[in-house]
Amino acid sequence: MKNKRFFLRFLATLTAVTSLVFVWSCIERPMKVADPQPDVISDFSAVQASTRDVDILFQIDTSGSMRGEQETLRNNFSSLMRVLKDISGGLPNVHIGVITPDIGTYTFNVGGCEGVGDDGLLVKGGCANPVGQNFVVDVEPAGCTITRDNDTNICSAHDCSQTNCEVSAFTIEGVATEPAGLQFATDEDGCPRCRNYTGEDLEDVFSCMADAGTSGCGFEQHFEAMLRSLTPGKNPGFIRSNAYLALFFISDEDDCSAKQPGTIFDDSDTSISGNLGPLSSFRCTEFGIVCDNAWQRVITGGVVNYQNCHSRPANDNNNLLQPVSTYTNFLSTIKSSELTIVGAIGGPYNNGALSVGVDENSWPELQPVCYAPSDTVGAVSGIRLFEFVNYFLTDEADLNWAYTSICNPDYSQALEGLGEKIKALVEVQCITTPLKGCPDPSFANGGTKLTSLSDAEAQTCNPNCEVKDILSTGETVPITICPDTYMGGHPQKRDPNLPVNQCWHVTFNEECAAPDANYGPSRGAEIIISRKTNPAPGTRASITCAGFPLTEQLCQDDIDNDFDGLRDCQDPDCQANNNEICN
Repeated sequence: MKNKRFFLRFLATLTAVTSLVFVWSCIERPMKVADPQPDVISDFSAVQASTRDVDILFQIDTSGSMRGEQETLRNNFSSLMRVLKDISGGLPNVHIGVITPDIGTYTFNVGGCEGVGDDGLLVKGGCANPVGQNFVVDVEPAGCTITRDNDTNICSAHDCSQTNCEVSAFTIEGVATEPAGLQFATDEDGCPRCRNYTGEDLEDVFSCMADAGTSGCGFEQHFEAMLRSLTPGKNPGFIRSNAYLALFFISDEDDCSAKQPGTIFDDSDTSISGNLGPLSSFRCTEFGIVCDNAWQRVITGGVVNYQNCHSRPANDNNNLLQPVSTYTNFLSTIKSSELTIVGAIGGPYNNGALSVGVDENSWPELQPVCYAPSDTVGAVSGIRLFEFVNYFLTDEADLNWAYTSICNPDYSQALEGLGEKIKALVEVQCITTPLKGCPDPSFANGGTKLTSLSDAEAQTCNPNCEVKDILSTGETVPITICPDTYMGGHPQKRDPNLPVNQCWHVTFNEECAAPDANYGPSRGAEIIISRKTNPAPGTRASITCAGFPLTEQLCQDDIDNDFDGLRDCQDPDCQANNNEICN
């Protein structure tokens, strides 16, 4: 599986002190070493997006077999919202849009596929909301101060008003990140929002938008519609340069994105012996997919089974569809891999196995691999769709949510997984080891003590860290620790009144403290970079801190190796695993 989103680099140097260097996006546990007092150097970099800005684009199949599946999507959208609203800081700054895979069939006359279809444009049908745009805008006001409880997400105070929802409030260096016409609102937690919808909650707004109809073209060109939608200028204002992009497909058929001029749709000869065969969805299979055996159009009885099927590559002369790589490459030019999330609810991949039977005309027809409840048509395997999604995954476990069956009776697993992925990106940047100089971040930040250290020792939080921005030009900008004299040294991530342009501080985040004896990976330490304004596009933050091991390294050296107030056999680390010294 290709790892496009995150990378790790390990470098070990043998000196008097063993060091471990991490370049981070994903979290790795520190290496255990035998030195009783090692410095474990935690060094990671992360993309500095407008961290809480997320553009979510749903592509919903509008062919005749999708009525029940659209209803299931609408009924389960709350699963996604529930996770997003639970993110620390509340609902991120979201844009939510809907497109369809209907872009017609070029110049060829195919029933239900006239013209250019929806042409990659965002759609909202006849819905009253959103107002002013064909996509939802629900963001936090800009240029004001909000006091929010980090545990409950409830806002106790703010000084925001309609002025902070005007386009001028979201304009930086002459560029507006949000559209005009947003209305000031207060959410259920008492927190201010700027929205382009009124009179409904977000779940109801999306439910109407996702009722996209079932009269769309039966030749679904998922990837080409996505490309048109995301092409600059096509849907102005939807894509924000510093936002994460979450792209999610919902379809019961595979992609059929045709090479121009759409020869695959040629209706001049639709005989079974013609060059292209009957004008049916099987053309997309025959000229877009290749398997162990050659395709067979004339089937005299039963079905023909094919194995190891995959998309035809670019250099395949029989390929009449755009290669999948065309679209993975395109999406990579729109967003860096670190800012991209891709998933689908589609026909099961079925390990690349396909079966072909015949329809009522004795024409070849791809057989369904599953049936949704009350569905008599069924879904066919999404070979190309699976390959596209798989390209952007960094962890095979993500397939549990990133590619799920459209025949499932509910889509909560997929939508909750999407929400959790967004949450992981916008919410937490855990340090990869405990911080030297800040051994108990919870107690130092006014919480419960996690160690057996004295109060004086546990209250200390003076880590040795070097933090800097790395701009897209390669220039580095040092970031200093936040002054104690402002907001107690712990300002919000975005604070227009910040006395410096940016600064960093250490906070406690339970997501960085596993519920076990050692509270890994960092005993809850999270470094927050607070900024007066959003960082420039392409900015990365590099953070290097002196750390220490998560566990007691030696059990008879009379040294508290892991700085938890327990040394040698007093420490449960030494008592574990039937340690002969302590038992």
